[in-house]
Amino acid sequence: MIFPSDPNDSNLVVERFRPDTEIMKAMEINVSTTPDDDATHLMYKGFAISRPENYPLDLRYLNTFEHIINYTLMSVYYPLIADLSIETFFADNLDESVLEEIKNRGWDKVFVKKDRRALENIEEGKSIWPNTSFEEMKKHYDEMQIDGKYAIRKFIMKDIIDQEERYWVFNGNIYHRHNKIPNVVKEAAKRLNTMGSKYYTIDATPEFVVEVNPGESSDRHAVNSAELFASWIKKEFVK
Repeated sequence: MIFPSDPNDSNLVVERFRPDTEIMKAMEINVSTTPDDDATHLMYKGFAISRPENYPLDLRYLNTFEHIINYTLMSVYYPLIADLSIETFFADNLDESVLEEIKNRGWDKVFVKKDRRALENIEEGKSIWPNTSFEEMKKHYDEMQIDGKYAIRKFIMKDIIDQEERYWVFNGNIYHRHNKIPNVVKEAAKRLNTMGSKYYTIDATPEFVVEVNPGESSDRHAVNSAELFASWIKKEFVK
């Protein structure tokens, strides 16, 4: 397991990930900030990587930058699971044609995400139109220099979205702390596995998939203990 290094010590894992690394070491999973020469397979876990030149080229890594992008950009993975997820359409710009499409679908409120990023980190509800105007959304995305298509999603009430759980997929096998996997997640994983990633996450309610994320940068979430997370990795990747 390769983690980002501390800015003041290249041999030390950055503080955010140290609790996980200590558990992994205790479970005999090799952890480092740089690959060992004798390692046969490498798994990166850390901060999101958005540019190909920043992803390591070592062929021993289980995933490639293409895998990260495929499981990051909603416009890429959504067509595979459209009937299993929230009704969504895509646009290159937030303009009158988008308003017309919203009207044609009979929606009075939508959630907007620009491929990889919503605006909820700025303020809760910031991604919801008409609460936030399209002009303001575009301004924020321009400031963040976020590229990609706009995903315009049918608005779902927060109490329903809050039912979502995070499911980890390792080597095509689905893991969850209660080991109760909804059928919608099983079907989504079957389709998403065709893109080739060795590890990624599916966020879903019992009824539908909310979104998908690459495993490299996905939080394990507090409900998934470090011990449980490490045990899944050991089972799937440590021989």
